[in-house]
Amino acid sequence: MADFTENSGRAIYLSIGHGFGDNLMATAVIAGIKREFPDMRIFVFTKRRWEIFDNNPDVTACWNARVVMKKNPSLFRRAIPLTEYTYADFRNAEKPESLIDRMYNLIGIQVKERNYQPRLYLTAKELDYRKWRLQRLKRPLVAIAPSGKIATKIPNKFYEMEKWQKIAELLAKENITFIQVGDKAEGSRLAGAKDWRNLGYRKTASVLRHCDAVISHVGGMMHLATAVNVPCVTLFGGVEDPYISGYKQNLNMFIPLECSPCWLEEPCKNPICKTLLSPEKVVKETLTLIEQKN
Repeated sequence: MADFTENSGRAIYLSIGHGFGDNLMATAVIAGIKREFPDMRIFVFTKRRWEIFDNNPDVTACWNARVVMKKNPSLFRRAIPLTEYTYADFRNAEKPESLIDRMYNLIGIQVKERNYQPRLYLTAKELDYRKWRLQRLKRPLVAIAPSGKIATKIPNKFYEMEKWQKIAELLAKENITFIQVGDKAEGSRLAGAKDWRNLGYRKTASVLRHCDAVISHVGGMMHLATAVNVPCVTLFGGVEDPYISGYKQNLNMFIPLECSPCWLEEPCKNPICKTLLSPEKVVKETLTLIEQKN
């Protein structure tokens, strides 16, 4: 791998696909590049996820990938694709590699001190979003992001809504204030949850900042919570490997079985990992995490 110290001041073009989570992971890599090469100009091409890069001082410009592909294909071809992978790549890998490390390796720039913390730069107005309402809620305050019926290539990663409802009941029993975030299309509001859904990604980030913890499956909300430094209880189950897509500072609830991580792209007929990941265990670990934080 080449040492790009001599390229300080030059430009790098990055193409980032997939969802919000992949784009947030890319912000960690961009921050790492910029910290080591402050004069490097970084240009980003993304599909519908440009709000992740709004107000980011490390990004020179962020462009709509579809528009650039049509109007300036030669420019788009200069970009390094950071998120071209399949889940089979992880299932069949001899040695696990985190997605963020994979991005660092793809860019071909030797970053000696790699950053693994996603970055989201909120404006002063965004930081102030409903602040007074959140500060008046009884503590501790937990945000939950149930999965519901979302289209995904690995459906096994979603926790059943019945178990999410049980989590809600247990949180209420422990006198924990909890808000529900995410998209209303994911399903109905859980009983006892304060409805803070459909806010958009950046306003949701501002809301999460006021929480003591977040409970989520593996996905964009996990990355968003990490970006705003709120500990996330992440329900990995036995589907994904926390080493690949998780963060050390979070509580990654992984069920080690002979068949896990499976990365299966079809529903499992006997999801033992979900059975072992009980709502009682999730709430117990959440309470422990909050106590440690305080």
